[in-house]
Amino acid sequence: MGKTFVCSLCRNGIIGGGLYIDEQSITYSTQKLTVSPLYRSLVLPMKEIKEISWSQMVVPVAAISMKDGECYKFIIYNKSGFEKAYKQYSNHQE
Repeated sequence: MGKTFVCSLCRNGIIGGGLYIDEQSITYSTQKLTVSPLYRSLVLPMKEIKEISWSQMVVPVAAISMKDGECYKFIIYNKSGFEKAYKQYSNHQE
């Protein structure tokens, strides 16, 4: 069973939502109708993730880089919990 994290997508502003992580993917979702349908339910397959890097503003910001060159930035309020879950679930891809 996966884990859920409170987050905000940094894309044309800060968009609150949630991240769900499991063996298959990291999925961002929001209920905001003003957000493009592409980002309302954004699925990032584990096998397509190149790396996750972190920067620290006032809160931790994760940059999820995809193998196709796309990069998605998220403010994740529970950095240590997310890192632990990512390590646990990404190991299933090997």
